Amino acid sequence: MQQTKRHFTEALAATFPQREAEQLMRILLEDLFDIDLKRQLMEPNLRIDEWQYHQLDEAVMRLLAGEPVQYVTGMARFCDLLIKVSPSVLIPRPETEELVQKICAVLPKEKNIRIWDIGTGSGCIAIALAKHFGNTEVIAFDVSEEALQIAKENAENNGVKVTFVQDDVLHPKSDYFNQPVDLVVSNPPYVCDNERAAMERNVLDWEPENALFVPDEDPLRFYRQILHLAKKQLTPDGQIWFEINEAKGEEMLQLCHAMGFAEGEILTDFAGKLRFYSIKNKKKII
Repeated sequence: MQQTKRHFTEALAATFPQREAEQLMRILLEDLFDIDLKRQLMEPNLRIDEWQYHQLDEAVMRLLAGEPVQYVTGMARFCDLLIKVSPSVLIPRPETEELVQKICAVLPKEKNIRIWDIGTGSGCIAIALAKHFGNTEVIAFDVSEEALQIAKENAENNGVKVTFVQDDVLHPKSDYFNQPVDLVVSNPPYVCDNERAAMERNVLDWEPENALFVPDEDPLRFYRQILHLAKKQLTPDGQIWFEINEAKGEEMLQLCHAMGFAEGEILTDFAGKLRFYSIKNKKKII
């Protein structure tokens, strides 16, 4: 086991920094074979069989070719959940996990609310909120049929009930958008086309473009439409939470003001970047 681990870590270290190579190896062993560090210590004579060896060999080759480790293993960890992923959905990010944590910190856990998750992708936000709030009604929207299929599997695998709806928020047709809602949350596409050059190749080459990019001439198109829908249906004490482009905080303030909302609050992520925008009281809407 240790010899195999060392062999593949050295192979990864030819491309990745040593610490990252070690971390990737830990992820492969845990997510492919359920062999975490604790199990390795508890079972020092644990062996990798021939089938597992070939799986590791293939996985390492895919990593060396630039494929994200979450797509290699087919899963990502998010808010203590296991989330199935594929190139049909974005890989859940730590920033998005932080968005969920901020929402859970300000809303009473026992409160029975209706939630819209717009642009659900893998369903990670909707599922984490459904898990936290228990009996709440969560409705998750996405334009992609492939993404919704994965999201449905994730909800089932994590034991929560979420209503998934295929709809394009820019051209909405669902009757759910005509019903009252207590919490609107979205991590929509927000990366401008002109920011592509600064992005990592493993993101550009593997993750779905339609979940990432917006036109340079209209970077807030999704936020504008979501605010339009929310303004009509948000309950008096309802809240709106967004993940945003760190460079667009001031523009978000201007957009909300132009649409009749009082100023929201811009919050930073763990890296100190302007990453979240929240509106916490409809009573302030003009």
